[in-house]
Amino acid sequence: MMIEQATVLDYQNGVAKVQCFAKSGCGACSATSSCGTKSLSALAGEKLAPQFELSVNQVLKVGDRIEIGLSENSLLISVFWLYLIPLIVLVGSTLLLSQWISNELGLAFGILTTTAIAFVIVKKIIAQKQQGEFTPVFLRKI
Repeated sequence: MMIEQATVLDYQNGVAKVQCFAKSGCGACSATSSCGTKSLSALAGEKLAPQFELSVNQVLKVGDRIEIGLSENSLLISVFWLYLIPLIVLVGSTLLLSQWISNELGLAFGILTTTAIAFVIVKKIIAQKQQGEFTPVFLRKI
């Protein structure tokens, strides 16, 4: 299980609205002062993760820090739907359409169209799936 810390933004009737803070990989190595990546990420400012709601089995207050967890299986299924399926469609449509379309502009349009359709279909499939499958669970109050 992947564990992350979150801050409670709102709590009502056993449902907490929480937000995790995005972590930066920069700043820990010895090249911090001369690193271009560190400079670029400093320009962008601190990134915040999306807010979401989850069921909580204890009373919380706004500003409380909690630990939430997401199963690895859930993460792998998400990666499969969001990355692997569109990538397979992209490569497959490139191989298939290049056999029938000789115009490069038409080929590019066909590839982009089929990949966009794949994203729309994946979005619909994920929306139909049980949302609890992709929602983190409350572990404990810190």
